[in-house]
Amino acid sequence: MRKSYDQALIEACLRQTKYEAAMRSLQKNLFVVQYKKGEFATSPLQSENLFQIVVQGSLNIYFIRDDGSVHSLSNGGENYLLGEMEVFSPQINNVYAEAVENLTCLAVSIEKNREELLGNCLFLQLICESLTEKMQSITTIDAAPVSLKQRVLTYMKYKCGNGELRGLQQAAFHLNCSARQLQRILNQYEAEGKVEKIGKGAYRLDIQALR
Repeated sequence: MRKSYDQALIEACLRQTKYEAAMRSLQKNLFVVQYKKGEFATSPLQSENLFQIVVQGSLNIYFIRDDGSVHSLSNGGENYLLGEMEVFSPQINNVYAEAVENLTCLAVSIEKNREELLGNCLFLQLICESLTEKMQSITTIDAAPVSLKQRVLTYMKYKCGNGELRGLQQAAFHLNCSARQLQRILNQYEAEGKVEKIGKGAYRLDIQALR
């Protein structure tokens, strides 16, 4: 991720988005964020909540449950909004927005500008419109059908700190399987070099092996 405060670039991005009228009064607080393919524009691990408008590129937005199942929420392109819910509730967990190509967004820090954002009528109107559209699409969403073996990888990658699974019984409970099934899958992944056993009932995911 790379931030830019270049005023000419900010102005160009502002003119390109269809939300220029709502964002113009916030111009002094805006900056541009650029992501490379595969980077997360939003994730539960992000250190700063941003409201972002996609100016160029596209992304996938998905939700990961505790059992490792993936719910695809939507695909976003030009003028897609990110961070609407965080304006009202700082803690939004388990939602990821991943750049599927190089991505450019116009952004504003929510924490630093919350009062001004909530006092901007045009800004609140565009948020309400965006959230209404997203709620309508969510009603048709179902979990992507994936095998237990794939859910184990997803669980380790997104739900285990540092990709380390510790405690087979607890992990098996979240994955809705038996400890024996989980152990068999972990043994297979260890043989494939995708996980490393680091202790009794403890395994570390090799992130490089997933790329």
